Amino acid sequence: MGGQICAATTSARACASWISASRRTTPRCANSTIARTHLKATSRPSLASSPLHTRHRSGAIMLRRRVHSSVVAKVTQKESKTSSKGEDQPSPDDNLYVVASVAAAMATGVANRVLYKMALVPMGNYVFVLSQFQTFGYLLVYFGILAARYKSGEVTQKMLDAPDKRLFLGIGGLEAASQLLGFVGASKLPGVTLPLLSQSIIIFQLSLSYLVLKKNLEREQIIGALIVAAGVCLAAAPSDAGANIFQQADPLYIGIFVSSMLFPALASIIKEKIFADAKEKLDGKPLDIFVVNSFGSGAQAVGVLLLLPVLTSLRGLSLSELPQYVGDGLSCFQGHTPGGGTGCDGAPLLPVLYVSMNLAYNISLLNLLRSAGAVVQSLTNSSITPLTIFAFTFSIPYLQDSPDLGAQFIAGSAVLVAGLATYNLPKWKPWLTEKFSK
Repeated sequence: MGGQICAATTSARACASWISASRRTTPRCANSTIARTHLKATSRPSLASSPLHTRHRSGAIMLRRRVHSSVVAKVTQKESKTSSKGEDQPSPDDNLYVVASVAAAMATGVANRVLYKMALVPMGNYVFVLSQFQTFGYLLVYFGILAARYKSGEVTQKMLDAPDKRLFLGIGGLEAASQLLGFVGASKLPGVTLPLLSQSIIIFQLSLSYLVLKKNLEREQIIGALIVAAGVCLAAAPSDAGANIFQQADPLYIGIFVSSMLFPALASIIKEKIFADAKEKLDGKPLDIFVVNSFGSGAQAVGVLLLLPVLTSLRGLSLSELPQYVGDGLSCFQGHTPGGGTGCDGAPLLPVLYVSMNLAYNISLLNLLRSAGAVVQSLTNSSITPLTIFAFTFSIPYLQDSPDLGAQFIAGSAVLVAGLATYNLPKWKPWLTEKFSK
């Protein structure tokens, strides 16, 4: 090996000197790949410095750079596609959270409607006290959440100033009337009939949207509302095959409960106007929902108080008997029946449970709207109606055992559920098509 290297050089002495230096700096030079490469490079200096070699070397460097750039671009594009695909598809943890949110909304929704009827067992004659207790519960929760969101900056002072506060007085009066009339009617009706009768709100909402807001109605919404009405009528119609559960209910209280559904439909029209006006004032930014809920609850508390004379007159009481009525109601809420007896058994546990579950249900709906969207929330709400009817067929403490529903009532309930599905089809169709097309 050393002789070949020396033959390639011009001076044997220089070669010997170079080999000696190489051995000192690089041990075992004869067996080292690095040494051989270095020897070849130094043994042919003229090739490295030739113009032809320089051009070939420059071309090779440019080729390597182009290949490198192409590879980097392809890798970047692939990573970008993978990243966007990952963003479109929710993680298993997100899916699990949505499922848990749906289950929580359904469970609290059914429990809320059952406890609604149970709370009226001790408080049916003192719905004013129950109504105010519920309203003040809303005030504490909603204004607490609003204060926290204002402190965090999610709600701004401009949002608080945007709505016309006079409109909240209208919302408060309508929701107070709905709450009081609903309590009065529901206290005298079988619990299993309430989920069906409450769907009459769809008829009112659809009619008001067309007459007041001049909205173009979807064909499915009109058909769905008619099917819902047909289902309620079928379930409530007298039957020759046997006693119908609606035959046990006083038509007066059926009318009172159904009419109570008109007022929240009217309130929703005013809320829609508040949101639309505020969006213009906020330069397109939506108004925080807790602003409307908080001020609406405050106005509702005032509305319930103003409607107290009307409520007492419906019960055949004079204004002079009003303080006695309120005092008896507060005593009943504490579990003490005025004048003795057992009429207020279950208080204050049942009213507290109802108001707590009602708040939990509304918060779970807001959480479901935020995490899964309006379509999933609508699907969940529609499923609560048949589940509540089913729940009332069980033996429930403080409630009378539900009689045999009969085939006609069950058929009417099935028609009503089909109407709900048809009514919400414009909302569900794009979402379902997207989910099942994947």
